[in-house]
Amino acid sequence: EPTLALIERVKAIATGKTEDDHVPLLVDLNTKVPSRVDQPVNGATVNPLPVLLEMAKRMQDAGADALAMPCNESHQFARELAAAVDIPLLDMVVLTSQTACRAAGKNGKVGVLGSPALQQTGVFDAAISACGGDAVYPEDGGKLMEAIREIRSKGPTPSARDKVVLASHNLIWQGAHVQLMGCTEFSLLERALDPGAVKVDPLDVLAKAIVAFSREGSL
Repeated sequence: EPTLALIERVKAIATGKTEDDHVPLLVDLNTKVPSRVDQPVNGATVNPLPVLLEMAKRMQDAGADALAMPCNESHQFARELAAAVDIPLLDMVVLTSQTACRAAGKNGKVGVLGSPALQQTGVFDAAISACGGDAVYPEDGGKLMEAIREIRSKGPTPSARDKVVLASHNLIWQGAHVQLMGCTEFSLLERALDPGAVKVDPLDVLAKAIVAFSREGSL
């Protein structure tokens, strides 16, 4: 669903009067990619990288001019994927972190709502630190994992939303008012943040980057 949501957001941004205004997309909806969460969280031995590398090369061979991944956890392999192809990777984690840091201000706290795998792999820590921010995580990451599983199996349910709202409250309590949706499943939820939070949605950031690259050849 996050991939389909990304396509809709690209479409919404790029909508114009002629077909030339639209963005040509090559999409690989591969259901065979192993979980990007189970390895860091549960110690699973199945590595998703080989499948991701195969997908990246297949996209390049199909004529893609750039790659984009609407999955934050997959960005733990961003360096390997970028090195395996000759086309640029529009790094959703880096772009989202930069957007969040601008909103948080110098040395500001950026709350990360996502699976425990994000904290364990440090995917956002490095990107947020690089732009002068400080990554903060909810104290009960297990509840967010429950919400992710619920959205994947049942869709954006009220129960999943309530779990994310509670985590957002906790981030506010920790001083992180700027909050990014570290799991793209959370982008499917409506009104899932504390009323005092400033939302940064990676799918929105990536959609804008895709349109900018398609039209200008760079970000």
